[in-house]
Amino acid sequence: MNRWLGILAVALLLLGGLDFWVRHERTAQRLADSRLQALVDPAQQIVPERVRVVRVGFPGAGEFRYELQNGTWRFPAYFNAYVYGDRMQAFLGSIVSATGTRATQDANAHDELGVADHQAVRVILEDGSTALVEVRLGPGIPGPDGEESYARRAGSELALHLHAHPAQLLGDARPPLLDPHLLPRDGSRRAPTQVRIVTGEKSYLLRRVLAPWPEDAPPIPTDERDRYRWVLQRDTRIDTCDNNSVYMWLSWLRSVRFAQLVDPGDQGYGLGSTGTVELTDEADTTDRLLIGRAGSSGDSYVGNQSANLVAVMPSLRARWLLPPPGVLLDPLPDPSPYESIP
Repeated sequence: MNRWLGILAVALLLLGGLDFWVRHERTAQRLADSRLQALVDPAQQIVPERVRVVRVGFPGAGEFRYELQNGTWRFPAYFNAYVYGDRMQAFLGSIVSATGTRATQDANAHDELGVADHQAVRVILEDGSTALVEVRLGPGIPGPDGEESYARRAGSELALHLHAHPAQLLGDARPPLLDPHLLPRDGSRRAPTQVRIVTGEKSYLLRRVLAPWPEDAPPIPTDERDRYRWVLQRDTRIDTCDNNSVYMWLSWLRSVRFAQLVDPGDQGYGLGSTGTVELTDEADTTDRLLIGRAGSSGDSYVGNQSANLVAVMPSLRARWLLPPPGVLLDPLPDPSPYESIP
């Protein structure tokens, strides 16, 4: 009898120990699953400023390579086209700072989460000579436009549930992130202070000058534009512009898009034969646009000399790069002519 009681006591002790171990493991698992973990190992000290090359691969669409050149992101495979710098920086930041909770460490579940090698977006960040990190980005959850996603480092079976969707910043275009604007929009340019326009028929200089400040005005202008006025100089004649008309044209100029890029090494575009536009900003950075001949399709060639890009755009749009002085001297009609430019 005592023997059976002893066996029963031992069994109860074992069962109690087993129950404690199971509860402890479950608690440890729950804590591990709820603990935030970094997608990129913090010990690598990877920050966006270290990245010089970004390679992005899509299932069935190949790989696209981007380079940081003189502080500007470019896409070498398409005549060194501009890339949206702000979106690229946001994309890099979202990867190197991403954290998430553990979704699975089972490689067999990668397909279900969309992070398997054959289906995920592949991203490789390089410092120009070596790879810093390689990750796999899954689709958005709960759907394509979801704000969360799964991701993992290449070679690791650990998949994280991110409360972010880095791949969403790439957009749907292939290749992604290409900037179709004639002038860079990456934040590297300051406010313009001077514009020189030269054509076969006219040549004039737009200059930003300090505006007289009334004695009864507040000491600090409430609008930066109130500090300046624009003047138009032709030879020795100087006329005061309509400020709104000048700023409207400058705003339109910064928003001008091209239809496509062509090989800048070709000499058959007649760049500059129609006219030139030279913009100088507060940091003395210059952008020089060369308007060339019209093509057989009715489009015109326009070169950005500073960026070494040659673009094709509708001829009417190209002509408005060289506005007649009257458009800058007088108030614009309503609606403004820029609203009808194709």
